[in-house]
Amino acid sequence: MNYGTLRPVRKLCIPNNEKKQGCRPCSDPFPDISRQSTPFPLRCQGKASNCRVSNSPEPTMLSPPEKATWRMIVLAIWVSFAVFIASFDQGYAGIVLIMPSFQTSFGTCRPDSPCTLTTLQQSLISITVLFQALGSATTGLLGYKLGRKTTIQIACVLCAIGAAGMLGTSGSFLHYMVCKCISGVGIGQLLASSMVYGSECVVASKRGLLLGIFNVGLALGNVLAAAVCAGSSTLSPDNDWQWKTPIVCQIPLALILGFGTMMFPESPRWLLLRKKKEEARYSFAAFRSLNPGSVEVTAQLDDVQRHLDLEQSLSATASWTEIYRGRDLRRTAISAMILVGLSLTGIQFISQYAALFLSGVGIKNPYLITVIVGLCIFAGSLIGPHALEYGGRRFSLLLGYTLMAACMIILASVSTGLGPGNPVAKNVVVVFLCLWSFVFGGFIGSGAWLSSAEMHSVRLRTYGQANTTCLYEIGSFGAAFWTPYMLHPDYGDMGANVGYFYFGVTIVVLILSYLFVPETARLTLEQIDDLFLRGEKAWKTSLKENKAIAQGEGPMVER
Repeated sequence: MNYGTLRPVRKLCIPNNEKKQGCRPCSDPFPDISRQSTPFPLRCQGKASNCRVSNSPEPTMLSPPEKATWRMIVLAIWVSFAVFIASFDQGYAGIVLIMPSFQTSFGTCRPDSPCTLTTLQQSLISITVLFQALGSATTGLLGYKLGRKTTIQIACVLCAIGAAGMLGTSGSFLHYMVCKCISGVGIGQLLASSMVYGSECVVASKRGLLLGIFNVGLALGNVLAAAVCAGSSTLSPDNDWQWKTPIVCQIPLALILGFGTMMFPESPRWLLLRKKKEEARYSFAAFRSLNPGSVEVTAQLDDVQRHLDLEQSLSATASWTEIYRGRDLRRTAISAMILVGLSLTGIQFISQYAALFLSGVGIKNPYLITVIVGLCIFAGSLIGPHALEYGGRRFSLLLGYTLMAACMIILASVSTGLGPGNPVAKNVVVVFLCLWSFVFGGFIGSGAWLSSAEMHSVRLRTYGQANTTCLYEIGSFGAAFWTPYMLHPDYGDMGANVGYFYFGVTIVVLILSYLFVPETARLTLEQIDDLFLRGEKAWKTSLKENKAIAQGEGPMVER
């Protein structure tokens, strides 16, 4: 039987039945690798009585490195389409606030002045983020009971219903907000479920590269939302389609995603979690383009099942509350810190209120600048997959937050020194907003979402990521709610000084990321479990060590 590529391993057998650390007993000359309890298959030399420790470079059979298949690539693109819809929704939500037709439909009108929205109304838009948090929280239960695919399809239905309802709400801000909140529940479910689905189905050796496309979807959604709004803003100010055009786009997008998800099998790891072993076998085979009865599929199936059994043996229950207990509490806290940090370091300010901010500091044509900022995020997202795959998760987060903090402090300092009305200061504001956006797209957007999903254990990933995304949405709500008050002339009137605030927040997140976020690039989801079982310090992990582990040369965990 062919077990795959040959590679050397170290210290595998007990000599003459004498136990030594790091060795295990031999039972036969050709042990069945599917039954081994260690990450490495054991090598025996002859009968059990003749077993000995061997440091020789003689080959041992290990599974070959998995390769990305066309189905994995298409799935990664489809996962990015899910977050494209979420980003598109968040992108237009803030831009329509400065459209004359939207202000006429929902604002306060006086005979001697144009209609305007109150600061409270501008801030209430952020309430939809709380409903996104609600949607994210429900994903834990839905994803566990119904599966990853079904959760995404339910989210698509809610997005379409909410968008259709908003089209008929002209004149009633309350009705508009109700429909926006329905859509928000669907958006939250998309954000929480899509990355989990992708991370469970894509091969470990290319997971960073493929799921880095996730950030391309985020960036592209923001760009197209800005572009659609820039185009519809040219319509007559008394034409409701000025603000309805970006909303109506949500309906066909949601339907395409919902029906298109039927092209893919369910997550094999979820199927194993639900005791559907044969379905999981066919799912693994479909994603890897192999025969369901092949040795490779059987070995992976047994490996994932072994890790699930180990996790269940460490806990007497299978409750969602486990994410707050024992070893899983650390993993939950790290994942939450990553995404909450993402929400508080300025992306809500840039994506939703950039147009409001730019018009407030005297920059003409904020629609065009918003499109340019979105294009910068998109341009950065194109290098994101390569940064994640070849630099690693920690590299992306630490470098990204460092550069983002630098952009914010320079933006604020120059504006303070030259005065907000100075033409040079205005140019500096635009340039460093664009640089900040490029860095965010290239290093933070994709790195944060992927890293947060990788932190959870295999068995609790759905609950864990639902919890994390819920906290992300709550953080986003806070950032989106306070931003109009920080910028409005009658309240904070901070203008470009808002850069000082986000500089401080970014530095705090940078320090926390250095201390607590481990490097997970190149590891399978099961090897990430081993990393946390070893209790290794985050700053001691590295991409180099992970490559060695992936090649069967790293540390073993006793089971």
